[in-house]
Amino acid sequence: MAVWQFNVAFVPQSWINSGGDVDSLFEEAEGFDPALAWRQYDDAQLERVLGRVLGKSKSWHSGLTLWGNVETDDIQLWRSEGCVESIRVRFDLRKPNMTLFREVVNIARELGLAILVPGTRNVLPLAVQPLLRAAAESEAAHFALDPASFLLQFEAANARAT
Repeated sequence: MAVWQFNVAFVPQSWINSGGDVDSLFEEAEGFDPALAWRQYDDAQLERVLGRVLGKSKSWHSGLTLWGNVETDDIQLWRSEGCVESIRVRFDLRKPNMTLFREVVNIARELGLAILVPGTRNVLPLAVQPLLRAAAESEAAHFALDPASFLLQFEAANARAT
């Protein structure tokens, strides 16, 4: 993921409603792994709905279906042995695509999905405004608005850590 990309993940709302714990999707060594949440999900319309906003792109991995451009806006559907493991959406905050923000909310509603921000572990309400707010408060937005300031803060944080 590029520093200017804001990242969200879809997880099945039914998994959350049945007591699924968002924190269980984060492993210290592995990072974010939502495969557990997808075990019971099945929707024959998944690829059709995901593909309606961005054009399909060539994938570099047999388990990945990709729409959009990996350098800007994209939707990534990862599967293993035919089962969904994750769906991620990346927004290029250098040039925000408002249609994509709206469509991500529509896709979530249509497919019974929740929108999770992995960076904050927050599940967002299914409305455009909370998604835009999360994007605006992200590190990607900070970088897109003021790259020099972002890099200076990053350098300062690394200096304190060493």
